[in-house]
This record gives sequence, C-alpha cells and structure tokens, in this order.
Amino acid sequence: MHKNQKLDLALSTKIMFGIWIFLIMINILSRFMTSAVDFYIQYIFPSVSDFWCSVSGLADFSVGEYMIVIGIALAIIGLLSFLLFMIFAKRRRGKIARFYGHFYGWILTWLFFVLTFRFFILYQGTQMSAKLENMSFKNKDVLEIYELLVDETNQASEKVSRDNTGHFILAEDTNLMLEAKNCMRRLSQEFPQYKGVYPDAKPIAHSYFFTQQNLLGIYFPFSMEANYNPVVYEINLPDTICHEFTHLKGNIFEDEAGYLAFRACLTSENPDFVYSGYINMLSWLDFDFGDDVSAWERYQEITDKLSPEVLKDLYSFVPEDYYQTHRHEEVIPTAIVSDVADTVMDANLKANGIPEGKASYHGLTALVLCYYIYGW
Repeated sequence: MHKNQKLDLALSTKIMFGIWIFLIMINILSRFMTSAVDFYIQYIFPSVSDFWCSVSGLADFSVGEYMIVIGIALAIIGLLSFLLFMIFAKRRRGKIARFYGHFYGWILTWLFFVLTFRFFILYQGTQMSAKLENMSFKNKDVLEIYELLVDETNQASEKVSRDNTGHFILAEDTNLMLEAKNCMRRLSQEFPQYKGVYPDAKPIAHSYFFTQQNLLGIYFPFSMEANYNPVVYEINLPDTICHEFTHLKGNIFEDEAGYLAFRACLTSENPDFVYSGYINMLSWLDFDFGDDVSAWERYQEITDKLSPEVLKDLYSFVPEDYYQTHRHEEVIPTAIVSDVADTVMDANLKANGIPEGKASYHGLTALVLCYYIYGW
C-alpha cells in the first residue's frame, strides 16, 4: 500500500471513529434533553421524512425490504470471501483485513447514524402518556366508555361489505391509499406534526416471514417507508396504514400510533375506515378492574353485546389455513420466529427507555379513555 493510500485510510478511519463518538454522545445526551428531542421530532424530523419519503416513494416496491435482503447477502458474501482470502492470499492478509474492516466499518457507521436519528432518539421524546400521570378513571366511567365503544362498533359493522365467509372486505369504491392520506391530513389539523408528504404504503413481498412475527405493518427507518402485510384480513388495512404513517412523522411509540390511527380513521366519512379503526382499537383495549367483582361482571355483560359480525372481525389476523397453505415458504419454525421477534422487540423497547417493554402497547387504553372522558 502506497504512503498516500495509508494516509487516506488513516484519515478515513479517524473520521469514522469521530462519527461514532458523536453518535454515542447524541444517544446519551438525548436521554437528558427531552425538550431538544421534542423540538427535533416536531419540527425537524417531519421535514427530513418528507424528503426521503418522496425519494423512496418513487419506487412501487418496498425499498427497505430489499435493503434488508441486500444487507444479509453482503454480510454472507463478505464473511465467505474474507475467509477465502485469508486462506489463499496469505501475503496480502493485512491489506485485505484493512479493506474489509474499513468497508464494513463504514456500512455499520451509516446504519448507526440512520438508527440514531430515525429511531433511537425518537424514544426519548415526551410521550403522550406523560399527560396521564395525574388522571384517574373510575370503574363506572370506564365501563360507560366501553359500552359506548361496543355500541359504536356494532353500528359501524352494519355499514360495511362482507365476503361469503362473513369477514369484512373493502368496498369496491374504497381508495385505500388516498383515504389513508386524507385521514392523516385531517388528523394534522389537531396534531400539526402529521402534516406533510405521505407516499403510498408498500406491501411486503416476503409476507410469510413477517406473518410469522405477527406483524400487520412495519416502519423501515432506512428507507423512510410505511409497509403493510398484504395477506392479513382486510379489516386491518385502513387502521394499519394510518398507524405506520404516524411513524413516518416521528411518532415511535406503538400505543400512541394505535391511538392516533384510531383518531385518524374516525375523521373519515368512509365506513371501511371508521369500522377498521374501531375494530383495531377494541383489539388492544386492556382493562383492569382489580378486585371489583361487579365491574368484571358488567364488563362481561357489555362484551356479550358485541354482534356476531364484529366478533368475526375482532382479532382476525390471517385466514386459518394460511400457515398450512404457505408451509413451503417456512425456513425457520413459526414458533421460534415469533418468540425471537417478541424478545427482540421487548429488549429494544427496554433499551430505549421504555421499562414496560411490550406491555407499553396497552397504553392505548388510557389514551382512548382520555379522549372520551377528557376530550383530548
């Protein structure tokens, strides 16, 4: 290696390490500078998102999904080729090791940079649940709201179309993407953070693997895309797309995304969106009446009022025969994929300052109660 090349490599390495130190400091400081993170989420992140959403939106496929495929391929090819070079190019091992270390070092630096500004520090913003600290709900009030929600869901179910199995299907005149974007624009009248560009959400091509993880949708921070699982029952799609759209504008908390998607769907005059919002909201409600036996009895009485049509759609994920008919696509057993995905998600949330882990998803209940009781 020539002297100039060594100098260039040394300079590049110093720059790389400098970036890592900078990013580590940003991640540490973000945990103590909530107001600065809030400013970033509300005023800077949405503009960054608009630009990258416009770029990735030019493709009619999920760019992020194929970035993952390419990343896995690069990792495998890189490891195998490195081992081969180490075996058969003994005299150039040092130079080869430096090249590989540098090449993959910069890839990891880019990954860390993207995750820091589009994922990690978003968890350090002020949660909507922070407004709930001084709010309490009486069991009587909670049951009244639950009964109201059940009645509204039953009424909404009467206005939608169904297939020959009784499951909800989107009406022929429902423009899924256009109405989801309109829902977000209407939501932004109350929550300005959600103004801006919304490209079409992308269907996931490798849907079986994502279905094994029980995923309805996913936000890819590397490509700034909202993605949805196209094999799930259609009742999930309007709410899921609005849910993933909220992530594009800096909201990273799942309970808040669920709540905001519900609110977005309720702004629609399209019955499909309204019903999807109610169904997905009901599927996440989680009440705790403690030792109040009469409250639990009343809760069961209200639950029994759910219509057969609603019960058909509630908790519907994929058709019962889906896993059997797609068994040939299975590389890793579903039970293992699901357990690993849950563990990784729980660990990720806890590492980013959410001590409840996946249990934080149930914060949707408190947010919905606040909406109906306190009007926000």
